[in-house]
Amino acid sequence: MPTNRTLLTISAVAAALLAGTAAQAHSKLVASTPAANATVAAPARLELRYDEKLSPKSRVELFMTAAPGKAAGSPMPIGVATTLGGDARTLITKPQKPLARGSYLIAWHAIATDGDRTDGTVRFVVR
Repeated sequence: MPTNRTLLTISAVAAALLAGTAAQAHSKLVASTPAANATVAAPARLELRYDEKLSPKSRVELFMTAAPGKAAGSPMPIGVATTLGGDARTLITKPQKPLARGSYLIAWHAIATDGDRTDGTVRFVVR
């Protein structure tokens, strides 16, 4: 019968192997324009760059989360068009209208070419 120490060792090795596999299986956001938590002039486009090639099924959603002089409310969706850059590692998003002053949230859904999906967010402020 295995001892407690043997079971702990087996559990630790199994957890490390699973963590290593999961870490390699998903796309990671490596840079964004605007950068996370930046305050910028209204950008004409948003770019999210990943560490591996993405499927064209990857998507970006943009929400205004706060506006000067307006009461806090639910995030307001902003219409955007998203394309995959020529390097297949960059999602390029163009707002359909110029962005007004306020706080924004980019919600991204990156799908790697192997089908694995990763989700995340980036916040920024337009001055």
